[in-house]
Amino acid sequence: MRCNLQRCPHPQWLTGEWSECSAKCGLGQQMRSVQCLTHIGQPSSDCPEDLRPAAMQQCQSQCDPLPTDNPEECKDVNKVAYCPLVLKFRFCSRAYFRQMCCRTCQGH
Repeated sequence: MRCNLQRCPHPQWLTGEWSECSAKCGLGQQMRSVQCLTHIGQPSSDCPEDLRPAAMQQCQSQCDPLPTDNPEECKDVNKVAYCPLVLKFRFCSRAYFRQMCCRTCQGH
């Protein structure tokens, strides 16, 4: 549609849906498409950059619960001597470290 008699609406930023969180457990990222489009859906470069919506954001995924019902299942792997560091640097939210240092990470 042409805007002969009146001024055409300004192009606007359009955003897509956020993607799934990149992490299965703990902190990750989500992405979405961000486009500047005219009133008829054509790409434009006339949208104000300072109003551009974010295309990426941080997200937090729920971690699987630690196995606490059976204490025999929850133990630190014998050869893993770095479990105190895993706790110190807050890596218990990452599935691998949570599994390898189950007892150390319990409750954290």
